[in-house]
Amino acid sequence: MKFIIKLGFIFFVSWVLYIIPAKFLPMDIFNIREIKVQGNSKNLSSELTELATSLYNNNTWEINFNEIQNFLDNDVRIKKSDVEVVSLGKVVITVEERKLKYYAQIGNKVYLVDDEGVVFGFLKEKDELDTYFIKVDKEEDIKDLLKICRRIDDNILKNLVSQIYEKNKNCVEIVLTDGTVIKTDYEVKKEKYKIVENLYYELVKTRKIEYIDLRFNDFIVKSLGDKNNGK
Repeated sequence: MKFIIKLGFIFFVSWVLYIIPAKFLPMDIFNIREIKVQGNSKNLSSELTELATSLYNNNTWEINFNEIQNFLDNDVRIKKSDVEVVSLGKVVITVEERKLKYYAQIGNKVYLVDDEGVVFGFLKEKDELDTYFIKVDKEEDIKDLLKICRRIDDNILKNLVSQIYEKNKNCVEIVLTDGTVIKTDYEVKKEKYKIVENLYYELVKTRKIEYIDLRFNDFIVKSLGDKNNGK
């Protein structure tokens, strides 16, 4: 008798395990009826619309959401993303698009760079931003110069920067819009950029400056002459 009960129980469990995926899960109530896309995804709108269209009216249990997540994560334009089934038939896709912080000149091409130093597009793919150029030979060199960019970006002087590049292993040059060069290296502390900002604004009132060198204990300034006498 016990054997028959056990056999009946096993049969019942097997039947339930069969009936759930075969009859219950394919029901229309599990079809996706609402897809909400949120985030600052202006430049990805067409791709996200296409993704949402491909998901609509498909059964939740038949969709590989990990695959969709990986697809979004592998798009270099996307900083963070999340795909979540929030309720029966409703999916929310959240996308944080990378924001333009700098331009990178690599060879003869100009690229878009975010605050992490990630190249995520070409010049014409975003509206122009009033920012400066990071000039490098290779993409992987951007993150080294980013260390200096972060030290100058809190200062008003940042608004006058035209480009930054590594002249050699001992010297990085920051070129201002008036042609003044600020010589620095990776060891110069953030506080010193604040001091040179004040020094520059004071000197430029009366002088034409070729460069200001921050790499030593004292600031080294090379002047091209007094503005007032035309030299």
